[in-house]
Amino acid sequence: MFSLFYGLWKYMFSKTEFHVLILGIDKAGKTTLLEKLKSVYSNLEGLPPDRIVPTVGLNIGRIEVSNTKLVFWDLGGQPGLRSIWEKYYEEAHALIYVIDAASPSRFEDSKSALEKVLRHEDLQGAPLLILANKQNLVSFVCDELRP
Repeated sequence: MFSLFYGLWKYMFSKTEFHVLILGIDKAGKTTLLEKLKSVYSNLEGLPPDRIVPTVGLNIGRIEVSNTKLVFWDLGGQPGLRSIWEKYYEEAHALIYVIDAASPSRFEDSKSALEKVLRHEDLQGAPLLILANKQNLVSFVCDELRP
């Protein structure tokens, strides 16, 4: 009888936890995305964009939606920090890759970093969202590139 009540209690009150990696090269807007997610989906107010500094190491954000806990790992994107990314792949359930759409000169660097991530066997089969960030600034960049 105890196991029946325990199973019912566990079903009603337990939450499934998923780990989501937020990756991308430096200054793509990964931490800004995390802070926005926290402010939209929790009662916490995220940091304003002008107070966000480059990530050295990682930032962690937790969000609860329905019966699900999402744990976001925002990892620093500087070239020297990218080598630690793979330490988080094994526990990741999904990946958000952030690209700075307003910086075409850095697309090749971002592409190379993403290709290296996607080749890793621990991420095979994990859902991937590629987010083109800063699109509100693209018209400015495109105007500069026109002859």
